[in-house]
Amino acid sequence: MSEAWPGLDEAVARAADDPQGARAEVLALAGTLAEPSAPEFLDHAARVFAANGLPDEAGHLFGRAREMEDAQARSLGLPADAARAQRTLVELVPSGAIGESRLRDHLQRLVKHPEPGEAHRWAREAVCAFFDAGTVPEYVVPELVRVAVAARLGADAERRFAAERLLRGGLLPRAPIPVWGDLDIPLRELAKDEELLDLLIAARPDPGLYDVPALQAAHHRRWRLLVGRADGGRRLPREWYRNVGPLQLDDMMGLAFEAGDRMFPPPGPWFEPDTDPVACAATARPHPLAPADGPGTPSWRSDTDFLRLAAEIEEDHEARRDLDAFVRGFGKADNIDYPSLVRMMLKPAPIRRVLGEQFAAWREECAAGDLEGLESSLPRLVPMAEAVEGSRRLPMAADAMGAGLVDGVGITDPVDAAWRALRAGLPEELQCPQGWDAATSAVLHGDLLTLGMAHKRVVVHGPGGIVHEDDLPFFDTQHRWFTGPGRLLPWFDGTNTFLSRLHGGRPETYRLAGDGGLEVPDGEQLPWPRSATSVPVTFPGATEPVRVVLDGGVLRMIADGRTVARRRPYTGVPPGFWPHLAPVDPDGSAALRRLEHGTVVGLLDAALPGGRELHRELDRALPEITDAGLRDTVRTLLERAAGHLQHALRLCDALGRKRPSRLPGRIRSVSGLRAGRHIGQVPAVRRLAEVLGEAAESGPAGDTPRPLGRVEPPRPNHLEFGKLGGTALLAALAWTPEYQRAKARDWLGALGDTPWGDGSGRWRRLRFDSPTGQSPAGEIWRTPGGALVMLSGVAIEYSPTGEFHDFVMPGRERRDPPGSQGWGGADRIARFLRLLDERGPAPHDISAVHRLAGRTGLPVHTAASAAYGYPFTAGREHEAALLPPEVAALYDDPDTGERAPHESWQLDAVLREPLMPDDPEDLWVTGLDVGKAVAWWDAVGRDLEL
Repeated sequence: MSEAWPGLDEAVARAADDPQGARAEVLALAGTLAEPSAPEFLDHAARVFAANGLPDEAGHLFGRAREMEDAQARSLGLPADAARAQRTLVELVPSGAIGESRLRDHLQRLVKHPEPGEAHRWAREAVCAFFDAGTVPEYVVPELVRVAVAARLGADAERRFAAERLLRGGLLPRAPIPVWGDLDIPLRELAKDEELLDLLIAARPDPGLYDVPALQAAHHRRWRLLVGRADGGRRLPREWYRNVGPLQLDDMMGLAFEAGDRMFPPPGPWFEPDTDPVACAATARPHPLAPADGPGTPSWRSDTDFLRLAAEIEEDHEARRDLDAFVRGFGKADNIDYPSLVRMMLKPAPIRRVLGEQFAAWREECAAGDLEGLESSLPRLVPMAEAVEGSRRLPMAADAMGAGLVDGVGITDPVDAAWRALRAGLPEELQCPQGWDAATSAVLHGDLLTLGMAHKRVVVHGPGGIVHEDDLPFFDTQHRWFTGPGRLLPWFDGTNTFLSRLHGGRPETYRLAGDGGLEVPDGEQLPWPRSATSVPVTFPGATEPVRVVLDGGVLRMIADGRTVARRRPYTGVPPGFWPHLAPVDPDGSAALRRLEHGTVVGLLDAALPGGRELHRELDRALPEITDAGLRDTVRTLLERAAGHLQHALRLCDALGRKRPSRLPGRIRSVSGLRAGRHIGQVPAVRRLAEVLGEAAESGPAGDTPRPLGRVEPPRPNHLEFGKLGGTALLAALAWTPEYQRAKARDWLGALGDTPWGDGSGRWRRLRFDSPTGQSPAGEIWRTPGGALVMLSGVAIEYSPTGEFHDFVMPGRERRDPPGSQGWGGADRIARFLRLLDERGPAPHDISAVHRLAGRTGLPVHTAASAAYGYPFTAGREHEAALLPPEVAALYDDPDTGERAPHESWQLDAVLREPLMPDDPEDLWVTGLDVGKAVAWWDAVGRDLEL
């Protein structure tokens, strides 16, 4: 009975026959009450209606009570009674009077409650009332989280509360799909508990929750996916994952990550990840001998630096890479004593051990017989050998200096390697399948080559052409799974399209389902692309096949029982498909098969100076090659071989080895001198000499220069032109550091083996100023005495007879007197170097410096700087201690006793040149040629403004 509210019982009694009328009657009664009492009346009426089995009317009245409270709050400022609303809602939930929308409205009101803590407690109470009634609203988790956040409580903790409440209450099967998504992470965390894991496995979704079959399947798949990812896989058979049904790519990848070996057991002995072509392509691992990447060369200079490195080197991969970069940087700076640095570096045993391992690999690569081995090994072996070479002359054991790292290395002949590679065959001779240029992946299975294309497709080629095409709808939106290490690679087996990858050393394969989802394949044998990794390939024009092997991501070409070429990492068409590829240029390939060794020598001769001469020589020597791509490949190979040839000769010179016999003419030594680290000057100077020799014979000379056109000139170091005598003089000084002496020996050997250093007097250097400020390099002029080439403001002139004439260059003004070729001649240089080896540094006589100063009028310190060099070169100040005291005193200002400032590097260079005696032995017998230097000073030097 409702004595406090007259008329309510009568309305309830009529509700069975006329529910809407009864509802209207109750609302009318509420309208007769004082405004503060009306919402309370409606809440009470709702409870009465619910108790009498009228939940719809009860829910309506509860809602009108809330609306009336809102209206009173707006118009009268009366606060709503949230506690009464909470009590009423909780009481009504079991009757079904409160629908999901009413609960949502209630939770949203609690977000704004002035006491957030109490509101949070009420929110949980209301939600749990729904759960107790067997109902799981679709939106319940985010709304509950909002109330928790308003109370400054953690969102994760609230989700965990809801997840555990549903799990322990057995309500998860009735939870809609969005709730499973909202609680995915906390459910996985809870499943780490064995009891809760059992509950999760048992929480199979109620099939009656959805009527639509697609939604039923999605609901079921969500549960399987969650169980599989919730560490539940530790108790699940592989069939669980097979039956999970097609999943979207992201979901399947997440499931695979969590399931690990339970989803894809370890493969059998048939699978070798280090050699499997698909595994190597999927992981995109760098080859262990690949050059190290990094910010640059470490600046290690002290024992402390190397002790720190030694403490890390055996365990830290990055430290090993830094050490590799450090070794490759040897020789790049002119003011660093690399031999001393090597001695310091090799003191700690851990560094010696690591370098021993690394250099064993480099020595093996250098002797491997192909250009690839030279490319990886020479950038390490050459700098180390040159640093060790500078130490061999010091009074200490060679082994302690690291000679054991480079001694005994076999050096592949780059000329021979290039010839064999071209004769055997190049991958670029074969025409790639249609669409190859746009492909992002290529997988060969049997005779089926699957290309993963951009724009969401795979195209499958068979021996006769395209046999299958398929869509990959997730290529664009989820492309991250198809790039980088561990990427997915699509392939086709003749029936199904699969995606395979190597993840954590484990092969994984997924089948593409019809709706664009992925599923785990059936069967005990994991589908995996299989193809031949070693195949005989008969290249166009060949009479015998070449064995092509793909091993560990490295392509190897084997002809006549030896490896002739490698590509690493190889990313081209898998070799198992090569027999099905057509030639791109049959005539060009045939020409390569009959290529003679002498032709390669000539091509390398053209490649050595750089520029476009190799292009012209290719046109002449191999006109049959008409395909632009194949021609570029041949040219690039020859350019690489030319670079390796220079480094290989540097290594021979540093080790004192005999050079190969069949070398290109422009780099072959005609005098027996060794160019060492300056070998690149030899072909550049010789090519320049050829250009000027031809120009000097291009018709009669006139009284004035005439232009002959332009060439692409080689770029030898013209700044050091005419300075061989000065270089020899400094090399013979007792206080010249041994590492600087080694560089000087190489420079003398390099230029002494070229026309610039022949001492014939047929060369000179001119400097010009151009009014326009432009002096285009490569201009060739016929001069009255011979020919001239412009090298950006500097000109080199050649006269066949050695007779030069003064002339005026049109549009240019001469800046300085001509620079003569100076001291030189191969025999003279060879004799000097022999004397330096046999007798050691020449004796010094400071009286010669004083005589030079007295007869020229130059200050003593200026004369000393010309004769002996200035001792305080930046970065080498410590070497000043090597000077004998009487020599050091030459540089002091007599007035102040302080070190006199340096005056002119240019004056040093030009005056030093005539101080070198014509007969090298005189340097050890009579000393500096002061008379010749004074004669030059009186004739030329005194008028120079240097």
